[in-house]
Amino acid sequence: IDTLPRVDDPDLRAQLVGIAAHDVRRIDRLVTEIAAASRVDAEISRATLERVDLAELFANLIRSREDRGMNGGRRIELDLPGRGPLQVMGVPTQLERVAENLIDNAVSFSPEDGAVRVAIRQAGRKIVTEVTDEGPGIAPDRREAVFRRFHSDRPEGESFGNHSGLGLAIGRAIAEAHDGALVADARSDGAAGACLRLTLPAAP
Repeated sequence: IDTLPRVDDPDLRAQLVGIAAHDVRRIDRLVTEIAAASRVDAEISRATLERVDLAELFANLIRSREDRGMNGGRRIELDLPGRGPLQVMGVPTQLERVAENLIDNAVSFSPEDGAVRVAIRQAGRKIVTEVTDEGPGIAPDRREAVFRRFHSDRPEGESFGNHSGLGLAIGRAIAEAHDGALVADARSDGAAGACLRLTLPAAP
């Protein structure tokens, strides 16, 4: 920005403006995510928990992402058991943030013609959601590291600054604030890709 007044070449000025705009968006995203991460526990502790149907939440989110063209050609498949509610007690906006972060992460690591699968089921007194992608997967010794704040392993070729490195850290914090868990694993079918598993207590 300091250089702009000294640049007469319109093409170079446009390039500098583009760089500045990209960096402003990156900083805005980072500040927003840091603020969100610091508020998770406080917001959930003050909130009144509501009955949330995870199947409905993910279905609405997937539909919204498709309408806005956010998946870059990847298919998002929702796999449900076909009967019974899949409800948890929680803060809807926070659970939606977890869902958004999980899908966004899976989309970013899947090839452009790949599929992201969201499978939700009840296991005893838990609701288990697995989000799997068709990317390179996560090595066993890196599966905890992805939940560290500002973790920087990104898909090959992705422009710097498109992600804050806080999405999965925030997702785990929200899961734990709901007495649940968020872990990374290999795909259960043995195919290439990662599986992020969100486990939350089922609503009574």
